[in-house]
Amino acid sequence: MTIQDCENCGAANPVTARFCQNCATPLPFKHSTGTLSDKALLDGRYQLEILIGQGGMGAVYKAIDTRFSNRSVAVKEMSRSGLTPAQVQEAEASFERESQILAELLHPNLPRIYDHFTEGERSYLVMDFIEGQTIEEYIERRGSGMLPLEQVLPWADQLCAVLTYLHTHQPPIIFRDLKPSNVMISGTGHIYLIDFGIARVFKPGQSHDTVALGSPGYAAPEQYGKAQSTPRSDVYSLGALLHHLLTGIDPSEQPFFFQPASQFNSSVPNELSELLQRMLDMNAEKRPANAQEVANALRLLEQQRISGTLPSFTGHRPAVQPRSPSQAILQDAYRLYTQNRLPEALNLYDRAVQTDTNNALAWQGRGLTQALNAQHPQALASFEKALQLNPNLVTALTGKGTALNFLHRNREALEAFEKAIELEKDNAVAWDGKGAVLSALGQPEQALQAFDFALHFDSRMAQAWGNKGLVLRQLRRFPEALRAFDEALALDSRSTLYWNGKGMVLSEMRNPSEALKAYNEALRINSRYAPAWCGIGEIRYNQNNLKEALEAYERATTSDPLFVKAWERRAIVLTDMNRYSKALDSYNRALQIDPNYTPALNGKANVLYLLDRFQEALTTYDRAISLNKNIAQVWNGKGNVLYHLGDYGQALYAYERALLLNPRMVSALHNKALVLKQLERYEESLAAAEEAVRLAPNDADNWQRKAEALKKLRRKRELRDAEAQVARLRGEA
Repeated sequence: MTIQDCENCGAANPVTARFCQNCATPLPFKHSTGTLSDKALLDGRYQLEILIGQGGMGAVYKAIDTRFSNRSVAVKEMSRSGLTPAQVQEAEASFERESQILAELLHPNLPRIYDHFTEGERSYLVMDFIEGQTIEEYIERRGSGMLPLEQVLPWADQLCAVLTYLHTHQPPIIFRDLKPSNVMISGTGHIYLIDFGIARVFKPGQSHDTVALGSPGYAAPEQYGKAQSTPRSDVYSLGALLHHLLTGIDPSEQPFFFQPASQFNSSVPNELSELLQRMLDMNAEKRPANAQEVANALRLLEQQRISGTLPSFTGHRPAVQPRSPSQAILQDAYRLYTQNRLPEALNLYDRAVQTDTNNALAWQGRGLTQALNAQHPQALASFEKALQLNPNLVTALTGKGTALNFLHRNREALEAFEKAIELEKDNAVAWDGKGAVLSALGQPEQALQAFDFALHFDSRMAQAWGNKGLVLRQLRRFPEALRAFDEALALDSRSTLYWNGKGMVLSEMRNPSEALKAYNEALRINSRYAPAWCGIGEIRYNQNNLKEALEAYERATTSDPLFVKAWERRAIVLTDMNRYSKALDSYNRALQIDPNYTPALNGKANVLYLLDRFQEALTTYDRAISLNKNIAQVWNGKGNVLYHLGDYGQALYAYERALLLNPRMVSALHNKALVLKQLERYEESLAAAEEAVRLAPNDADNWQRKAEALKKLRRKRELRDAEAQVARLRGEA
């Protein structure tokens, strides 16, 4: 047995002993974790690099995953050594609980778990490696007390978001140990909650916690065995953490005693100080009900600061301050705006600009309200007036850019967003807007870069994740697009746009069952969301279920009669059902909405061709080509019309234009072989037919074109082989 000697009396003791068996002197604690050698390989996969943290019964290593592009991971180790059987059971249960909780969670402010295994006497958990430091380490290295308000509030917003995610999880999860050492900060200011070792699933009906867990100073009173901990317990811990950061006073030194933060930090508004006091109330029922309520209050303070309606404050100010008439109107208008009571808000903003026509913030607020009400031309005029009065209003610049984007004035929108970025380089809204404009201008790679900048400055910006997903889908980078939409949904699960985007990506990844789930989730939120009906129609069409495809497209056109794509897709299904007259009507409806929609022009021309209305078809194909010369299907369709009109030379030119755009277009190769035969250019006809056969060897018509050319060339042996293939593929052999 391995032994250790007591430094007091020299007696030999088992290595697991905590007190000397002879004199009862405490023995020095010896870690049984954190002793693995550098470059050790765990589970045949994880190569350790460096020990980065160690506690009483656990250690954390930085490692690389040799099976996954040598990505960096964190490996958490737990050992049984030195524990009693009861302690082993408790520790293993805690460790297992941590792995199970993390495995089912997906949120930008939580580390992802990748693996969980046991090796020897230790268990291991593999998760994201987060490059950064804990808030505790940050405070220690900074060496000073209170942190600035503008630094703490973005952290608070992120913590509220992740706590809301945990509390609304089914079943709800209470973190229970929110403190500086359990919050990581990345180099970009992104927050991560770490160490779920004592988190546990909230069990309704349980009167109090089985054990008292938490950290003194940060843990709510009910965590000391008096009552069941709830989301309000995490609200208390969040209040304690924010109070510590804003005042520099460590609550562990005097638990449950919090004086108003504004008494210690004059930059803390009384509204925030009062919010913190409510969060820290000893009576859980008097605290905000959940983290979302806290987030809403914090965001209102931030919005008031942006809008210029937050009253000036000091650490000591009268409870009531007089408001000027214009300020009173602005505050009331902004309150109505945040409540989405837009007509009332707009009425007050109109009064504000009439009262003081040179108030830039009044014009800016008016523009924000008009934009939210989809009055984009009016919003643009309001933002421009605000910027005439104050050219450096960043919110007005981003509002102007958004309005111009909606009005398809993309170059001017780009200028507005770039001006906003010049004034405020870390403005995520401006970067996101710039990305949207660049995407509209056909610059997807540059758009992606802009979205990445937006997310660098605000990783919780759901809109930027969603926009990034749309562009990645456009670039056919489907796995990345799917992750982007999942990130957006983790932040805003009620967005039909993000569910629909996820459905589109899954559909293009050929996962129709999961795509249907995403589309149905969008429709659960909004049963009249036409793009989701259109997506379902696409899946049913690809499954050759024409009846259900038609029903879905008709639901889309009913939900949104101006949805041009739905009318065009409906027409395609009707064409396949040989209902040409109805199909033509559907294409015409699409073209009434958008006369320049080339897919509808191409489809209409195809139907006219099937109805033998060749001159009308040719006119329609030419109209499509005048709008876009780079659509192979349109040139191929025009070639078919010209062939039937006997204009073989022009038909050949059309087929060759189609093949320049898409060299693998089998139908154009097949048609080219046919027209070359008519022109008695048999060698060239054979070459086109052979290329069609190479690309589609199981299409009997391609072999038929080859046989026809071989017959004209009198190559009898090859002809027999080609005819045999035709007979085999047509079931005639």
